[in-house]
Amino acid sequence: MATEQRERLMSATEWKFIGFLALAFMLTPIFYGLPLLSPLFAMSTSVRTHRTKMVWLWVVASLLVLMSIAPFLLRLAGLSNFVVE
Repeated sequence: MATEQRERLMSATEWKFIGFLALAFMLTPIFYGLPLLSPLFAMSTSVRTHRTKMVWLWVVASLLVLMSIAPFLLRLAGLSNFVVE
């Protein structure tokens, strides 16, 4: 029984996924398109081999970008005066 495996709470890939997800949220207030850099950077790590994790990263990053530009899109559509000129 010398080959006992250590049980971990999460694997290294899951920690990377959480880190990239947190990075997307941290980049949101800086500039509109920056959350999309998080899944782009994740493509160079072991996270890219997990299709569901990559899909989640792209979806969350895209939603964060859409939330950032929503006031401007609503202003262009004439539906809101939220953006002050």
